[in-house]
Amino acid sequence: MKTLFVSIIFIFFCSYALRAQDAMSTTEQIIADIFEKFTAESDETIDYESFYDDLMFCAENPINLNQANGDGLGKLQFLSEIQIENILSYIYEFGAMQTIYELQLVEGLDMTDIRRMLPFVRLGESDNPKGKIYWNDLLKYGKNEFLFRLDKGLETKEGYRFTPNEDVNVPTLNSKLYLGNELYNSLKYRFHYKDRIQVGFSGEKDAGEQFWGATNKGYDFYSFHAQLNNFGKFRTIVLGDFRANFGQGLVLHPEFGMGKSSYVLNVTPRSSGLKRYSSTDEYNFFRGGGVTLKLGKFDVSAFYSNKMIDGDTVNGTFSTIIKTGYHRTLDEFSKKSSVNQQIVGGNVTYTNMNLQVGFTAVHTELNNNLIPDKSVYNYFYFSGKKQTTGGVFYRYRWNKLNLFGETAMTDNGSVATLNGCYFSPVSQVSLVVLHRYYSPEYDTFYASSFSETSRINNESGLYIGAEVRPFRKWKLSAYADSYRFLWPKYGIDAPSVGNDYLFQADFTAKRNLTMYWRFKYEDKQTNLSTTGVVMPVVVPLQKSSLRYQLTYSYLNFSFKNVLEVNLSKQSSDNWTYGVIASQDISYAFPRIPLKMDIRFQFFDAQNYENRFYSYERDVLYAFSIPMYYGLGSRYYLNVQYDLNKHLSLWFKIAQTVYSDDRELLSSGNETISGNRKTDIRLLVKYDF
Repeated sequence: MKTLFVSIIFIFFCSYALRAQDAMSTTEQIIADIFEKFTAESDETIDYESFYDDLMFCAENPINLNQANGDGLGKLQFLSEIQIENILSYIYEFGAMQTIYELQLVEGLDMTDIRRMLPFVRLGESDNPKGKIYWNDLLKYGKNEFLFRLDKGLETKEGYRFTPNEDVNVPTLNSKLYLGNELYNSLKYRFHYKDRIQVGFSGEKDAGEQFWGATNKGYDFYSFHAQLNNFGKFRTIVLGDFRANFGQGLVLHPEFGMGKSSYVLNVTPRSSGLKRYSSTDEYNFFRGGGVTLKLGKFDVSAFYSNKMIDGDTVNGTFSTIIKTGYHRTLDEFSKKSSVNQQIVGGNVTYTNMNLQVGFTAVHTELNNNLIPDKSVYNYFYFSGKKQTTGGVFYRYRWNKLNLFGETAMTDNGSVATLNGCYFSPVSQVSLVVLHRYYSPEYDTFYASSFSETSRINNESGLYIGAEVRPFRKWKLSAYADSYRFLWPKYGIDAPSVGNDYLFQADFTAKRNLTMYWRFKYEDKQTNLSTTGVVMPVVVPLQKSSLRYQLTYSYLNFSFKNVLEVNLSKQSSDNWTYGVIASQDISYAFPRIPLKMDIRFQFFDAQNYENRFYSYERDVLYAFSIPMYYGLGSRYYLNVQYDLNKHLSLWFKIAQTVYSDDRELLSSGNETISGNRKTDIRLLVKYDF
């Protein structure tokens, strides 16, 4: 412990020896910083590939602010609804912007927001979004991109070990061990012409999956997509793999959904409609086709999906939809594509100046009966072959008040509803209030919206968020969320309640020097960890954390210092603590096209409830948010080198070393003998 605190002091004091100077962040760094803010308060997996791809597409095809609408600016996930409305109102009231610096005159935007916007927006002449497309233009101005990625862990895991056969003295593969080698590999191709045509293909093999053999011939997962925008009456046409996001997400939103984060005003997902799917997540997408027609003030969408999903199917029934996409063992492979899922759905949305109203309906059919193994927490989960869900959503702006909501119902009569409002009484203050009620019986396949848990059911709650800019260079953010689970849930065998609070103060001293302090407190309930108890005992669980982050730059260097401590207490037990400290250094070489990211990190988490999740830089289109529990350190080196204007290489090596006398890491087939885990990652990008 003494060594840990000495190291922390060294990290922070040696960093202050450098004086801050101007240095421009790259678009990739901006996207990474935005993503980190969304994930800092959550241990849920967010599809980074889609998040990154959407923002990079905006960087390559910047949004024309003078022609922008709510849907266009809605692609910038870091902007709140109030900020989007203020931008549109400014342009409506004062006319087209003449310079990008006019954004400083928009209420609710500070220099940090504006700097984040700059790579993704532009000013210019009116575009013709439905102009003719010629083959010569496709060949001349279309952009092609190939990506090839390899990952490998250096330590051998139990799943790759052979065991001797007792009958014959030769090694044979245990049926529970992995079928393939330790390499992860993916190959992607993408083509786009402005924002009109997008086509792509990808193949992926997870580590442990067989690439060529008895169980597989080639990649384990393939994906193809094509999207056409603004062709006559057709606003969007999608073929192959796609997603459909409508309303507030209570009926349909398989993509990135808003939740609790330091972006305290961003609490509802964006209704992006039909869009291509280019990620490697093997569950959260549709496979088929869809169209959106623009008919005056109405957008009319229809889509159909027919795909195979994984399930533990036995005699025409299955108890679980398996969403991991792993087919590494004979047992996992036997569940691959065992269930057919067909989905047909549609949406009608009416939009005028201050009002948007829409209706979404989705019908799902399975060729096998889904019958979950019933326990107390999943008693109301969906069972059967068919389900129909419909919902109505709305947005209405009246002066400085912006109302929004959605109410949905399944064919069993269960209801989920979410309603709220944004309010900005003065330019320095923005507020949001959100109330949700999700019936325990409400359970649908692809819903994703504001919730304490990842599942939209069995919850009610009230969320209040505020963002205040009391002085120049300062921003204060806070939220309070009080929620109740009406029925037992996983890990809590009785109805329960909880409260979450967050306060964050951001200070932007200079363009290249920012810092923030974040305090978070949670008061919830959990099962008491006892054995042999007939009746479960539910006890209070309290958590608090304090985080300080300093980001600054000097010439071609960029630095980030983080120190975070937390406390956890269950029932009448003693408080347990966690400490994590990290130093990030990034350097862009001035004379050669080489960039480097280095991190050194210490952590000491006494208890599992004191665990940390920490976002770290990675190769293009990849992300890493390791979980830290115990005592140890982690470091990594991430390198990008551009061989020429078409060919780029990324390489990352990362290692975690534990200092708490453990001799085994992880469990099952992922078990590693020893106290360290090392991973390497290589990515090659070729574009033309």
